[in-house]
Amino acid sequence: MRVVSFRIAAMLLASAVTALSQTPKAEPLKKVDQSTIQRLERDIPELLRKGNVPGLSMALIRNGKTYWAHGFGVKNAKTKQAVTAETVFEAASLSKPVFAYGVLKLVDEGKLDLDTPLTKYLPGSYDVKDDDRINQITARFVLSHRTGFRNWRNNQPLNIYFTPGERFSYSGEGFVYLSKVVEKITGEPFNEWMTKT
Repeated sequence: MRVVSFRIAAMLLASAVTALSQTPKAEPLKKVDQSTIQRLERDIPELLRKGNVPGLSMALIRNGKTYWAHGFGVKNAKTKQAVTAETVFEAASLSKPVFAYGVLKLVDEGKLDLDTPLTKYLPGSYDVKDDDRINQITARFVLSHRTGFRNWRNNQPLNIYFTPGERFSYSGEGFVYLSKVVEKITGEPFNEWMTKT
């Protein structure tokens, strides 16, 4: 299902890009927008059906202004409640690349080194108990999911399950740890710093 969803997402994006690129540039903005909107409204429901995707919300933005937003399908396949332009979807891990960009800006500014143990910036063992391997975790290991942490601890103690850097294991916990380091370095709450950055 995940592969199909990614394929459908790519098809939806391609549909939007194609609709925008096939609209002559010389046409007035309203006509361009109407042609694009008609094409999307025609194609997206069928793409959702083919991909077994219950619903999505889409917006078109030009010159920094949203000129069209529309919901397709349903929020929940059981309740059949419709998606609207105001429906909020969880961004989940889509925020990780944005955070990585912010971290790399700190690297460019000389405030963070990718290969310095994070304990140098945030002294102590963070939430890890009795495991000196915490001193091996770097920003590079967090960004490449090689911390040794599980994805989420789910109210369990935070443990390191393998030597940091040894292998890949997707981990949201590593990103939470790095966000605490960023707060320490910047002296700002994480959300405020990310918004500003």
